[in-house]
Amino acid sequence: MNPKPFRILCGARCAAALIATGLALLVAGPATAKPLKIGTVAWAGFSPLSVADAKGFWKEQGLEVEVTIFGSNQEVNGALEAGRLDLALDMIGSWVGLYQTGVPLVIVGETDWSNGGDKIIAKKGYDFTKIKGQRVGVYLDQPSVTYFLARFLKEHQLTLADVDAVELEPQAMSDNFIAGRLSLIVNYDPQALRAEKEGAGIVAATSATYPGVIPEGFAALAANWASIPAADKARLWQGWLKAVAWAKEPANWTEYQHILNERTFPSDPDFSTADLRSMVDAVSIHSPATLAERNRAGGALSVYLEQLRSFLQGRARLTKDYTPAQLVATDSLVSTCSDK
Repeated sequence: MNPKPFRILCGARCAAALIATGLALLVAGPATAKPLKIGTVAWAGFSPLSVADAKGFWKEQGLEVEVTIFGSNQEVNGALEAGRLDLALDMIGSWVGLYQTGVPLVIVGETDWSNGGDKIIAKKGYDFTKIKGQRVGVYLDQPSVTYFLARFLKEHQLTLADVDAVELEPQAMSDNFIAGRLSLIVNYDPQALRAEKEGAGIVAATSATYPGVIPEGFAALAANWASIPAADKARLWQGWLKAVAWAKEPANWTEYQHILNERTFPSDPDFSTADLRSMVDAVSIHSPATLAERNRAGGALSVYLEQLRSFLQGRARLTKDYTPAQLVATDSLVSTCSDK
């Protein structure tokens, strides 16, 4: 291993850049002194956090942000629930899963889709007619992942109840697959790539097989989100949008690779250009227009939440009922995108 810095910090204010946030931000006054703490995992779809930090896009807005890349989704969930984070960026279905356990959170913005980077991987020669009763490794036992697995199983006339789902964190999952202790797993890049390369893995399906099956975005504890000034929320989204635009510019690819290796995947050895391209291409990060449309009241995010509710209810897993209106607090993101 070639460990790199695990915590990513973005500091100090820059009053001159307040112009970029518009007159409303000037009226609202300066950003708060307390930094926004954001947690996420090593995943290409969340790389705009790394870009915004590295390029100083939040600093330009006058906002102080501290980003931590955690080693697993479980760690992110725990940090959010414990109140150690102001925001967490992960799968929307996971936020529903946490809400089911009583965590008083809100979803503040869908930002992207996994679009090929989440994979169902089998050992070469695996007999798919004998899935029933077999162990299937999942990197997270939350609706975000089980909904994806259920879509795959349905094609084999099976349900989640027909398999023994075993939760392991991404690296441990690939370790067990490579060692032959699991023959069918659900994992995501870069650990999914490792399972393919080192474990003779064959990809049976990906998140691109079922477009939109794993939407991703930010969540916050409801009380914490309510306490953040509207101006700081706008600054947060402005920095994100600028980072997304920068990352999609082909002329920035060489520098972007460096940011991905150093900041998005801080605890992994440097990835090759081909692997980085593969991981970036396996996510679909929303444009401002798509963000505004999907996050609007009654938009596609709400539709997904209704579909997930039906999925959970149909499998007796809806332990805490909800409506999309109870979970969605995306007005600040929609407003910011509408101004673009």
